[in-house]
Amino acid sequence: MKVIFSAGVGTPEYQRQVATPNIPKFTVAIIAIAEKNVDQELRILILATLTHLVPLYPTLYRASHTTLSTLALRFLNGSAPIPTSNSLLKAASKLYTVLHFTGGKVGAANLWRKSVDETLAFGWNAFLALRTTFPSEALNASNSPSIDEALIAIPLNLDRLRSCIVVLCDLLSSTTYRPVQLPLGPLVKFISALLSCAKDDKGKEHVDLVIQAMEISVIPEFWKFGCQLTTCLAKCARQHLTPNLTRLISYLTYHLEQKPTPSQRLFLLTTTQVLLRHCHLLDSPLVPTRLAKAVLPSLSVVLATPSEIQRSDDTAASQKGKKGKKRARGYEGDEVFKLSREVICSGPDDGKVLFAALEVIRLVLRNPNLSPAMQSIAARVLLSILLALPQISPASLSSEPRLHSDLMQLVQSINTELGSGTTSVMSKSLGIIVRATIMEDDNQETLRDLEVLLHPRVPPLVRSLPHVESLSLFRAEEPQEEADVREELGLHGAFPEPKIHDEDVFMKDSPTPIPQTLPVNHIQPTRVDERPPLQLPSVAPIIQSSSAPVTLPPKSTVMEQPQHMPSVPKSAPQPVVPHSVAVPVQEEDEEDEMPAINMDSDSDED
Repeated sequence: MKVIFSAGVGTPEYQRQVATPNIPKFTVAIIAIAEKNVDQELRILILATLTHLVPLYPTLYRASHTTLSTLALRFLNGSAPIPTSNSLLKAASKLYTVLHFTGGKVGAANLWRKSVDETLAFGWNAFLALRTTFPSEALNASNSPSIDEALIAIPLNLDRLRSCIVVLCDLLSSTTYRPVQLPLGPLVKFISALLSCAKDDKGKEHVDLVIQAMEISVIPEFWKFGCQLTTCLAKCARQHLTPNLTRLISYLTYHLEQKPTPSQRLFLLTTTQVLLRHCHLLDSPLVPTRLAKAVLPSLSVVLATPSEIQRSDDTAASQKGKKGKKRARGYEGDEVFKLSREVICSGPDDGKVLFAALEVIRLVLRNPNLSPAMQSIAARVLLSILLALPQISPASLSSEPRLHSDLMQLVQSINTELGSGTTSVMSKSLGIIVRATIMEDDNQETLRDLEVLLHPRVPPLVRSLPHVESLSLFRAEEPQEEADVREELGLHGAFPEPKIHDEDVFMKDSPTPIPQTLPVNHIQPTRVDERPPLQLPSVAPIIQSSSAPVTLPPKSTVMEQPQHMPSVPKSAPQPVVPHSVAVPVQEEDEEDEMPAINMDSDSDED
């Protein structure tokens, strides 16, 4: 039937003599078969046939609109305790979303909008039936059912909510003859209600805890349905969704911060990527930084942690014998060479999470409202992954052999984009990226981007050069704000730096007595609160302590040190010994007395 009536669409005579009199008869016949027969494959085939024929002959199916709508809604009304199969649900949804063609070019837009409003109201009823133990501002909020009713009502309404999301996504992706008015406000409100649910929400007082626990258990499904509808709406509305972008990204960021499971993290990151790609840039100064901080832990799993480094060192040390023990030396950044770890992407969704997180980080780094500290941290993490991936074997990364090469190409592409900097100035990490990229021969796209940087196709812009990008590659270069963000994210590296205690160090005095006369070069400062300041003797008492007469030689003015000074061998370092030294004083005034000179000594004897 599908092939016969589709082949003669372009032939008016065939349509007049074959299609027009026979399509209504065959339609009634196959609808009756779909209602009576329980074979699921046969039902899916009948629904697919009707979905294909309704847009081709909308005028002939106008009289059967109510019957077709009843048939589709029969499979979209939910099922419990066994939910509706995905294939049957999609087939019924496809049929329901093409029924607006029966209204013709004029009435198709009104029928489409009516279908969206009715489906949205159906979804609200199913959602409120799953939130009976929580406060709600809706006027048609449902009362809390009994436990026996909840065992059937909760799975049934959850399946109805799933059917609503599938139908709305198909309606948003369907085609119409003329432009339609999209109810963006009601759709965003419904999405916000789904995404704003949390497991720690405060419920009503005096409710059955068993029913409340059952409703809390389906909250992750709300997040999944909300992300599916958000993805379809972002692809349909595009930049018209920008006024609501900050609110939706805030919901997604909050759920990413709660450490979800890999499957939950996957659809959260995928939805975030679609929003950032199809909408304008975020105008909030806080949301991009918060989002980057929530996404980076998904990427840091590639890098080794200090605990893994210590565990591998302990394992290696235990395998060595007593004769082969050597002193272990650790260096910062040595985690890229540690391969004694388990498989990083052990689950089926872990590899997809890495790709989604990299795409989100690439889009977030393009936002000018991202804080410099977070931008530097993200760039350092991406550069570390670029240097660490060649040292990790494909088997250690994932059981899929293709994942390692695909991930390497994506990381190289992102780092090349970051290393290129602005249109006039390149980042100082570009040299490291080029050296890491030329080692891989498969990534032709990245090599082409580097070739464009080295040999530009257009002349440079005539304008003043911007400031060079401040990217700290080492801990010694990072500011305090960046260090705080790194510590908060748990990016310690292989050897975390020790904590420095800013406390005063109290120095104890030496037990040896201090002589009365000290050389000026060896005076040690003392604390004012522990002892009074030391009174230094002046030079005049030292000079006046000599009782010998002053006699000047005719030629030689060489002075000799006192003979009681102990001699120190030349081979050993000379210790600091306090002693009195006669200081020569220049003759400034004729009335000053000169120091005593021993005339009996001969300086040539030494």
